[in-house]
Amino acid sequence: MEQYLINYLYEHADKPFISKYIDFLKLELDWFIYDYGEQLASTHSRKRKYSLKSRLLKELQKLSVLYGHFNVDENSKNILSCVASRAFMNSLLEMGYNPISTILQPVGLKQVIGSREILKLLNYKNEKISSGKFVDIYNEVFFEQIEACCHSLLSQCNKYNFHALFLYTDQYFESKMLLDVFKKINRPSFVFSHGLPGIYSLAVDNRSDYLMVWGEKIKHNYINAGFDKNKIYVVGNSKYDKVLIPRSLRNSYISDILIIPVSSSCIHQHDWHKPLLVDRSMIVLYLYSVQNVLQSLGVKHARFRPHPSIDKQWVYGFLDHDFYSMDVDNLNASLEKASLVIGATSSVFLEAIMNGVNYIVYEPHDGKDTLLRGALVPPFDGSDEKVQVAKNENELKYMLQNRYQVDSTILEDYMQPLDLSILNQLLK
Repeated sequence: MEQYLINYLYEHADKPFISKYIDFLKLELDWFIYDYGEQLASTHSRKRKYSLKSRLLKELQKLSVLYGHFNVDENSKNILSCVASRAFMNSLLEMGYNPISTILQPVGLKQVIGSREILKLLNYKNEKISSGKFVDIYNEVFFEQIEACCHSLLSQCNKYNFHALFLYTDQYFESKMLLDVFKKINRPSFVFSHGLPGIYSLAVDNRSDYLMVWGEKIKHNYINAGFDKNKIYVVGNSKYDKVLIPRSLRNSYISDILIIPVSSSCIHQHDWHKPLLVDRSMIVLYLYSVQNVLQSLGVKHARFRPHPSIDKQWVYGFLDHDFYSMDVDNLNASLEKASLVIGATSSVFLEAIMNGVNYIVYEPHDGKDTLLRGALVPPFDGSDEKVQVAKNENELKYMLQNRYQVDSTILEDYMQPLDLSILNQLLK
């Protein structure tokens, strides 16, 4: 028997266009099943709460679509870009490209295209995801509305004569809608990787014509996972135009230790096969385990910083407040003052090294699965000699006692400075 509901609906759809839009809405349909619980931060729950600043920005973006007017020369090098990084935008402008965004995934307030029909569709979708039922978006009437909006978007994209589409992932409904339109107008699409991959799967970020990654090792890992080598290019991290490799790293567990625990939430499924079900208590168990090791070495205090999808206060309710405090700084400030970072596999691993602090990877592992019931991926699976991974408390204690330090030159392999010059060749 099929064990994944969304795949069952996809396989048993009696009309091709129903299968198409089940595919488009896969993650959003997943949220009705897996996105629940007090452990989730308000920014990642179905009933998402926005700050006053975010709500104001969204309203201004809608007004820009409805009443804003901007003239765009169709002969300009127009790009429909959903990548919001300032360094990325500046690089595009310096290369002579004209980035325009869409209300589907808007960037800033100016040059945001859309229509009343698309706004109405988005408002309905977001409202039903927040407070509706599964059948509110899993129904033919809604699929037909999406189809009509795709035609409207197709007309707009033809009007502006876009040279390409830039996305940060292909997983969301809006991304899939845009990819479908750009395929119809025969324009190339690009996904710019937004993190150190925690999964290498042909079902994730493989829909676009090109996948742009941070470093050569990431490209190599994707190819090993079955990706077409001719679609992957190394362009660096869209956030950084410089990546400095520190000669030495702060590496002391005596003063200020930052803990990056496992992210025990799984609000959607990446693949189409048997669902991965995660025990949400694993983040707490992880922090207990680290505390046990540190206290055996005489450490009396540490900060913890969960993934943004996890509610800090929920986690804190389980912890020893004399030992743990919540990290409340922005990431760079937090890393700059840390004397050592202990954490699970995360993009923070690279950013810690960039900030001159050692990152000891602690991933409890039974030889087959991690705490989150998944497999480790490079460079954390033992395949890279530049980083060692503690798989249990004894190994973590040993690494701390012996002042183990990651080889900082791993940055050269996994994160290069932003360089978009290859676009000139690919967008001729």
